[in-house]
Amino acid sequence: MSTQEHFIFGYGSLICAESRARTGVSGEAVDATVQGIERGWIVPVSHSQQTALGAMDNDQALCNGVVFAIDDDNLAKFDERELGYTRRLVPHDKIDSRQKLPENAKVWTYVGVESRPPNEHFPITQSYLDVIVNGCLSFGGHFLQNFVKTTSHWGHLINDRHEPRYPRPMAGNAHHRHFDEWLAELIPHHFERRS
Repeated sequence: MSTQEHFIFGYGSLICAESRARTGVSGEAVDATVQGIERGWIVPVSHSQQTALGAMDNDQALCNGVVFAIDDDNLAKFDERELGYTRRLVPHDKIDSRQKLPENAKVWTYVGVESRPPNEHFPITQSYLDVIVNGCLSFGGHFLQNFVKTTSHWGHLINDRHEPRYPRPMAGNAHHRHFDEWLAELIPHHFERRS
């Protein structure tokens, strides 16, 4: 991988290659874990009336995701995509990855400006969750299990696949059954109550 100065740590939809490609050009994504970030369903998104993933400071927490290189032009595109988030530096010593990062690299992640758990007016949408599940499974079932285990504030899941609220949903429905099988096993209580 080239030694570009900027990298992004993605812990939600940015785990998915298809989703990243819809925004800009990035280097190959490598799985990584960051200490000090707690991931949760905490970011209300007004324009699509859903709750997205966000990051909170927690020294004890571990958050799995991906690290990928990016240039200045494409970094600006990702900033535009992550409306409602601020971009923040991640210290190198908090990142565990098989990708050796250049010493001068700036590793960024996006932190939500607002913080509020999901509710009936701002639910977790299946169209958004599908993108994340797809990204996680590209790194294996264990990666998805880790994602679910280290994500807080699950609740108010709705199935919006017929009319997606998420602006960058998965193309087609070929994987829906497979995704549902995983979710039924990993979040049975929330999956059973999916409306």
